[in-house]
Amino acid sequence: MKIYGGDIVPDFIVRKRPRKEYVQMTCRLEVDLLEELRTIVAQNGLSSVNDLINDSIKFALDNIEIKED
Repeated sequence: MKIYGGDIVPDFIVRKRPRKEYVQMTCRLEVDLLEELRTIVAQNGLSSVNDLINDSIKFALDNIEIKED
């Protein structure tokens, strides 16, 4: 568990997975975020930035809590 923005969130663990079907789309990432993703992939021997982004999105969707004003 880690503290992020004052909230406690579960650890994010990335695992290599078998190939899946993908749809190609274009989106823009902030330069510093992309560099950080590339560093994480390189330092941890992960398969690709793409897989890390997909795993990160799945984690975010599974753990999102939308607060209404």
